[in-house]
Amino acid sequence: SMLAQAAMHEMGIAFELIDSLKTICSQNGVTKLKSVTLNLGEASLVVPRYMSDCWTAATLDTGFAKTELKIKIIPAKGRCNECGKVFLIAKHDRKCPKCGSENNFVPISGMEVEIAEIEAE
Repeated sequence: SMLAQAAMHEMGIAFELIDSLKTICSQNGVTKLKSVTLNLGEASLVVPRYMSDCWTAATLDTGFAKTELKIKIIPAKGRCNECGKVFLIAKHDRKCPKCGSENNFVPISGMEVEIAEIEAE
């Protein structure tokens, strides 16, 4: 199905997250996690809705089944190649608000997919 294919990326991330969390928990003697907050860059190609669904599916038979996944969207910023201005890519529709250059920037943030916070029970 389309959804299964589209969500393959997110499923892989969900499994990686579970592995990371297992390590973090054992290193810190934590047995139960209440929630985990994920920083998701706007430009990371991860679809938040798919990520949530995949998290639910991937954690079903694990110790993280009751762990809530919180998603924090990190806005993507770019630096204009023409004038050097740093701007929010989506907000300005990929166009530099200073010099008007279109699609001419280097992304400098908003690509991350990382654990930001963990809340133990």
